Amino acid sequence: MNEIAYVWFKEAEKLKIGQAIFIRVANKKEQISLANDLEFEREQLAQINTILASQIFITKTIKDFKQYVVLERKDRTPFTAFFKDADGNFSKLSVDPERSRIIRLMLRDKKEITEIEETLNGLTEEEVEEFFPYIKTVK
Repeated sequence: MNEIAYVWFKEAEKLKIGQAIFIRVANKKEQISLANDLEFEREQLAQINTILASQIFITKTIKDFKQYVVLERKDRTPFTAFFKDADGNFSKLSVDPERSRIIRLMLRDKKEITEIEETLNGLTEEEVEEFFPYIKTVK
């Protein structure tokens, strides 16, 4: 782990949407190395906070003939999409990876389905099919 990348990434976690940090580097090699180290930090954060991690963008740029690595927080909704059916009608689809993570953790901790349902205010049909395939749902 690169301590510099760790410290700068912690600062990036505090950014508001639209804000950015430009980190000056000496050359292209350092720029690539720092960007890679920051990517590692983002992967670590994604295990804890998927949404925040997906909002932090890491880019390399040149400004005033100087090289920088940029950490920028952008509004992003990667968990929302639109489905187009055969008739051309659109409907909104949303996924929540945090729900899946909570279910997986609770299953690992050997929690009963009733406790999981209570914690998440119910389960969707898709969640039941994915995590509890042995339970037959009545339609």
